Amino acid sequence: MHIHNILKIFSLTICIIVLYQKIKKMKTQILNFSINGNYSGVIIGRIKLIFLIILLVSVFTENLNAQDQPPQYIRNSIQSIEKMLDSKGDVAIIKFIEQSMAKDDNRDITKLVDSLKVIRSEMKGLRDGISVEAEPEGLRLIMSNGKKEKHLMIIMDDKAKAISHLYLVAPPESLNITLENISETFDQFEKDGAAGLIYVKINGEIIIKRAFGYANKELGIRNDINTIFGTGSRPIDYTVAAIHLLDQKGLLSIEDNISKYFKDVPKDKSKITIQHLLSGQSGLPDFFHTDTDWDPDLAWVDRETAVKRMLSQELLFEPGTDRKHSHGAFGMLAAIIEIVSNQTYYEFISKNFFEPTGMKRTGEYGETKELTMQDFAAGGGPLFVGLPNIPPNWGPTSWLVKGSGGMYSTLDDLLKFYNLVRSNKVLDAEHNQWFIKSSFNLDGSDRGFELFSAYLPPNSEIYLFLNNSGNVDFRQVIQALERLIESEK
Repeated sequence: MHIHNILKIFSLTICIIVLYQKIKKMKTQILNFSINGNYSGVIIGRIKLIFLIILLVSVFTENLNAQDQPPQYIRNSIQSIEKMLDSKGDVAIIKFIEQSMAKDDNRDITKLVDSLKVIRSEMKGLRDGISVEAEPEGLRLIMSNGKKEKHLMIIMDDKAKAISHLYLVAPPESLNITLENISETFDQFEKDGAAGLIYVKINGEIIIKRAFGYANKELGIRNDINTIFGTGSRPIDYTVAAIHLLDQKGLLSIEDNISKYFKDVPKDKSKITIQHLLSGQSGLPDFFHTDTDWDPDLAWVDRETAVKRMLSQELLFEPGTDRKHSHGAFGMLAAIIEIVSNQTYYEFISKNFFEPTGMKRTGEYGETKELTMQDFAAGGGPLFVGLPNIPPNWGPTSWLVKGSGGMYSTLDDLLKFYNLVRSNKVLDAEHNQWFIKSSFNLDGSDRGFELFSAYLPPNSEIYLFLNNSGNVDFRQVIQALERLIESEK
């Protein structure tokens, strides 16, 4: 066991001892999340205290296991490949070979450089969708831009903890989903172990709206229409709506430089505007977690630390000269929302979007509201955090993902949100353009949740929530759903 894990367990033990002493003295009421799903105020006695300690240790040790899957060297390798694919010139490729590939004295460096240049050229501009799938022979990196898609096979040398081979591969055969076979198709997906919810509306007519599979298989709880799922990066749309509302109210301008809101902005970032942050033109890298964070999503980082990290990162390009999606940019926008509104990010989006529409099943990680364990789908991994693996066990939402993640919701709540922001009731016609155009969005997390949505104006949309993909190729499913909605417009 790593020394930092030993130290964490020691710290946890101290916390448990302190907790025990406080409870003995105070007869305090706390919320007990009982197995039947009800939150109830109870006096913790000795037996329940022992249960609480066992639960804490179980959840905590589960978190430690989650940190080791997948290994950090695999994450680092994938990140180094993405960086290489974004690079220019031979020097960057040679540096990638030296730093990220396993040593091989028999390798022809010239041929390897040439092959990597071909890979880089073939995968140029494919950044709208990025996913990694484990296969028997290695890892399949899939990158797309909405029009085309390329697949890169990554073979790892686990002993050297480095990349052994990289080569382009053909995508598997496509899946065909039609209005006629969609119901039986999802029947089969359920038999193949998939679990989630599918909603398809074509030209105003609801074709299918049904849940499938288990929310929590261990407890025998099935998904239903109101099941709550982790929503990955979907809060980006809440952030966009909030920024446009503040612009509409005259409290900020989309053209403002970030130096108006943050002190000591470095010179290379002084030209970044709010518009750059919204449009992927800021030059900020996608994420800003470090090796010291136990998890790239869940490790606690406050706003000040998050902003400081982002401002200290090396830019990928000069602001406004190129385009590359950055989750971090939306975290910076969330910070601006707090500074301008004098409210927390969550308070602002709740007051202006969630409460007016009755989005009562949408919240942040760690938040339970008046919900029960049975209301949540448990994520199917590969990472598992908490027992069960549900968003209330992942919080509070860290500024590593604030503004671009760290929340949960339901189908009906998301429908309410988009109906509101497209209605001109909160955002006027000038400020709701982001939401009324055609869109295809894919969100997810390492803890097993996937969310795909498509919108074709004026009245066709698809939502697919998954908490377990089973033996189903999720990428093929979303491509088939894209083809379905486009063929019926």
